Amino acid sequence: MTDLTHYTSKDTRGGRLKRPLRKNYLFVLTGISLFVVLILALSCEKDGITHNMENLPPETSIFIESTDTLNFTQSIQKLYWDGRDPDGFVVGFYYSWEEEPDSSDWIYTTGYSMTFPLELTGVDTIYQFQIKAVDDMGLADPSPACQRIPIKNSPPSIKWTLVSLIPDTTFTVATFIWSASDLDGDSTIVSFEYALEDTSTWQAVPGYLRSLTLHESDGLTAGEHAFYIRAVDIAGARSSVIRMPENDAQFWYVKRPSGRYLLIDDHDSESATFAYPDRYYRNMMNSLIVPNGENFDYWNIEALFPRSTIQFEETIKLYERIIWYTDLVDANDAHFIAAQVAIPKFLDGGGKIIFVAQFNTGFGSQGDPLAFSPVESLGTYYSRILPGGLFEAQSDLQTVFPAAPALPELKVSNFIFGVIATAAKPGSIPLYHYVDANAAENPLFVMLGRNDNSGVYDFVFSGTPLHQLNGNNNLDEFFDVILNYVFN
Repeated sequence: MTDLTHYTSKDTRGGRLKRPLRKNYLFVLTGISLFVVLILALSCEKDGITHNMENLPPETSIFIESTDTLNFTQSIQKLYWDGRDPDGFVVGFYYSWEEEPDSSDWIYTTGYSMTFPLELTGVDTIYQFQIKAVDDMGLADPSPACQRIPIKNSPPSIKWTLVSLIPDTTFTVATFIWSASDLDGDSTIVSFEYALEDTSTWQAVPGYLRSLTLHESDGLTAGEHAFYIRAVDIAGARSSVIRMPENDAQFWYVKRPSGRYLLIDDHDSESATFAYPDRYYRNMMNSLIVPNGENFDYWNIEALFPRSTIQFEETIKLYERIIWYTDLVDANDAHFIAAQVAIPKFLDGGGKIIFVAQFNTGFGSQGDPLAFSPVESLGTYYSRILPGGLFEAQSDLQTVFPAAPALPELKVSNFIFGVIATAAKPGSIPLYHYVDANAAENPLFVMLGRNDNSGVYDFVFSGTPLHQLNGNNNLDEFFDVILNYVFN
């Protein structure tokens, strides 16, 4: 058996050989060691220390994006935090925004960051954020990390949008459209304040609005006007004031409706080539409407069409009867797009309309742009119709309106270029066919439609320019039948 004692061949310090250690020395050393351990164990037990050591709490720290926490920040604040546990691991955190939170004020999270929208209660506000880590034994940091966050309110800003400009003349309706923002969050904008003529008196509207339509009842009376608006946030801070018109030296003019009738000029040319449409319609209205004690307004939307479709819709609602005449249109024409939305609303409000249009080649190739009208479909395209051509009146109208005079036969007064025949929807009344000797069936161009909701006949549609059908000088008779018997 190998002896466990250690030998060295020579003592390097003194050159003498070491004596071999005896085995019993090991037993002595072992005994001494056990004695020391026993004494230490007794000493620990006497001092109250056991092998089951108590759980140590975690430590918590907070971080923010800005290193200079004394600077005022925005009310949308992102905070970061972390926790360390000396004898375990962190499982979550409790945070609170209360100065002296009780047990119910702490909110638990397992996240390490969060974005907080800090409500503004004044121009300057200071918040206190506290958070404490929780370890795997359920022990929370007894000294939560704390961060005071001073908030400086940023005032909101407001500006006009590209579609906010209004014409220099309107009727007693005007729509204003703006955009607004706030560095503290757009939700902090609680209201807008507006004023008419001057800024001595302000009226408030909700902060979620981005447009406002004013009527005569809101103070939009006949005469010159200016509109002012500003944004207000939750802390009462106000934006700069913007004005419409933007030029401080300018105003827009408001015209009060003259009566029930509105003549909408949507024709681009007033010339002999197109039989002077404005001249004809104005003269016709003066002959048929004014002698009956009525009056009418003329609105050239080629020059004064509002940027806002809401304003257009609300304007035509001021009237009960409309004659709207236009020239060649396509499906992308802004006025025709507005008509598709505005006319049904006008009719549902009890209004009645004569709508005159002619459509470009390829019109209706996508979708159903005439769904709002009495037209079922489009038919034959005529590149031109010669003067002297006949539009034959149909007798169906007297079946529904027996008291109405018979419609006159109409003759083309000058060349009509580019028109498309139509087919009527079920329930509509055909009014005029074009007499075409080369067609198997004379094509329909003018019809009277019935409202799907009320059942009232309220929509005369013409796919050919009516003012160019006055070769017999009797076109006024047609309008007399419609305006005074059908639309009475």
